[in-house]
Amino acid sequence: MHLQNQHLLSEPGKWLTQSEFTDADGRISKASGETLISINGSELKNNSWIDLNGRKLSNDYTITQINERLYKYVSKNPALGLQKGTFNIDRNRIYSKFVIENTAFNGFEVIVRRGNCCYSEGALYDGDVLVNIWTCVMEKA
Repeated sequence: MHLQNQHLLSEPGKWLTQSEFTDADGRISKASGETLISINGSELKNNSWIDLNGRKLSNDYTITQINERLYKYVSKNPALGLQKGTFNIDRNRIYSKFVIENTAFNGFEVIVRRGNCCYSEGALYDGDVLVNIWTCVMEKA
C-alpha cells in the first residue's frame, strides 16, 4: 500500500487526539484523548475516548470492511446512544456518515491522513438543527 493510500483504518495503532468542539452558539471547548485501532481479518475495532471539561466520553466502534472502499460500523456512545454509519474510503481520506438510533441525531465526518497525523472535521445535527461541529488532530503514538 502506497503511503498516499494509507488512511486511519489502514493499520492497527494508537493515536493521541486533540479536539475542539464548537456548539451552535459558537462556544468552544477543547478535549484530549486517544484512539486505539485493532484489526482482526475484516473486523476492526476503534476504541476512542476524550476528556471534555473533566468528563470522559467514549465511542467504541465495531467496524466491518465490506470492500476496499466501504466499511460499515456500529458504535456504542453512552452520551448519545447507538451510532450506525458508513466509512467511504478514497485513498488517504475517510468520509463518514452516521445516525444515532431512535433519535433525530445524524452527522458526518471527514478524516484525512498525512503520514503519522490524521485531521478530522465533522458535524452533529438534531434533525436539520446544528448541535456542534468539531475538529481533531490525531498523532500516531
